[in-house]
Amino acid sequence: MKYCIGLIKNTVFFFLFFYTGFIQAEEILPEWQKSLQSLSSEDKLCLESFFRTMFINSEGGFVLAGSKPVCMEGILSPDKINARQIGTKPHRRSVDLYEGYRVWKKHFESIPSEKLIICCKDHSDQLYSDWIHLMWINPQKLIEVVHNNLSVFQYVLGPQVTPTDFLNYLIDPSQDVPHDYTLTGIFLGFGSQNALYYRRLELIQKQMCSRESPPFNFKNEGLNIPNIGYLGFDLAESFDTEPSFSYSTLSEEYQNLVETRISSVEAFPFSLVKIPLFAVYKRDKETLDILSRYQIDQKMIENLLSKPDFLEQILKCIFE
Repeated sequence: MKYCIGLIKNTVFFFLFFYTGFIQAEEILPEWQKSLQSLSSEDKLCLESFFRTMFINSEGGFVLAGSKPVCMEGILSPDKINARQIGTKPHRRSVDLYEGYRVWKKHFESIPSEKLIICCKDHSDQLYSDWIHLMWINPQKLIEVVHNNLSVFQYVLGPQVTPTDFLNYLIDPSQDVPHDYTLTGIFLGFGSQNALYYRRLELIQKQMCSRESPPFNFKNEGLNIPNIGYLGFDLAESFDTEPSFSYSTLSEEYQNLVETRISSVEAFPFSLVKIPLFAVYKRDKETLDILSRYQIDQKMIENLLSKPDFLEQILKCIFE
C-alpha cells in the first residue's frame, strides 16, 4: 500500500513538474512569436508578400536596417480606383500592401519595437488625392536626422518643433505627410545638401506645370526644354520662382541642376535589392556616409531575403 501511495506521489510530482515547465515555456515565448503562431496560412502569405514587396520593390529594408529614416509607399485609395486600374501593376502592389498592413495592424502593431514603426494614413493625401501613404519609420534614425538638421525643420515647421514632435506628427494617421521638398529629402535619407539642390529643381518644375495665363506662351519655352507642350493644369495655381543666387536666368539654373546630378544607384552594381534612389548633387561627407551605409545594409537585406524562414527572421529582426 505504501509502495502504491509513493508511486502515485512520484507520478503526480512528475506531471506537475512537466506541466509547470510547459507553462513557463509558453510564458517566456516572445509576444511576436505567439502572434506569428496564431496567424492563419492566408494571413502568413499576406504578411510575407507585404514584407517582400517592401524589401524588393521599395526601400523598407533600409529603414529596418537603420540606414534610412523613413520610407513611403502609396496605396491606391479604394474610392478612387476605376475599372481600368484593376489588375495593373499599381493595383496589384496596392493589394499586397493593403492586405499585408491589415495583418500587421491586427496582430503586430501593438507590440513595441525600437527599430520599426509601420503606420498608414487614414485618408488620401492632400496633394496626391488618389493615394494613401503607407510609412515605414525607424524612430531612432529619424530622431537622429531631424536633430542634425533641426534648424531647417524649425525654419519650416516653427521654432518649437523637436525631433520627437516630428516623429509623433509623422505617425499620426490623421496628419498629411509634409510637402516641403527639403524636409522630405532629409527625412527620406537623401542628405541635406542633395535635398536643397533637388528642391530648386522641384520648384522650377512646379512653375513649368502650374496654370498658364493667356496667351499661353508655354512656360517651358523660356527654359529651352524641347518637345514639351502645355504643362499647365486647370486646378493648379499659377506659380513663379526667381533664379537662385549666382544665376541670371531660370533656364541656366535648370540646365545646371539637370546636368550636374547623378543617380545614387549608378556607382553600385545591379542586385536584387537596389539602394535607395535619389539625385546626388554633392559628394560631401554626409552623402558619402549615406551611400556607404546603404551599400552595407544592401547585403544584409539580400541575406534576409534568401532565408527559408524569411517571415520569422524578419519579425525577429524587428522585435529583438
